[in-house]
Amino acid sequence: MAVDLGTWQPAQATVLVQVLRRAGLAPEAKRTRAGIVVTVPDEQGDRAHRALAANMDAIADAARAPAPALRPRRPSGANQGERPLTTERILATARPIAIVLVAVLVLGVVGRLNPVLAIVGVGVGVYLLGRRAQARGDDPRG
Repeated sequence: MAVDLGTWQPAQATVLVQVLRRAGLAPEAKRTRAGIVVTVPDEQGDRAHRALAANMDAIADAARAPAPALRPRRPSGANQGERPLTTERILATARPIAIVLVAVLVLGVVGRLNPVLAIVGVGVGVYLLGRRAQARGDDPRG
């Protein structure tokens, strides 16, 4: 007959089996739907319970350890080889659309009062936006 030491999560069962083996015991682990059932031979039951109680902190820490990611992470950057995400495409087109809208508004409002001032204002705006994009490294020319 075997002594049942309980059903454990995989990480905890791994640590428990290692602890029991270091104590010179012969544990057996069996996967079930509820988790992993760890047992030891009947004559080793008392020693197994003492080893379990003495190493409960290490076993509990195994439950708190971060689990490895189950699905691979999506690579980021230009070498991705895939189409950009929808939000990336929207953000890439948002700045040019905003510039065009502001230019049309400036030309429409200020252009009625003074057409030369409207053209100069649009030119200064384009220059400042281009300079800021160059400083961030967004320059489309390279």
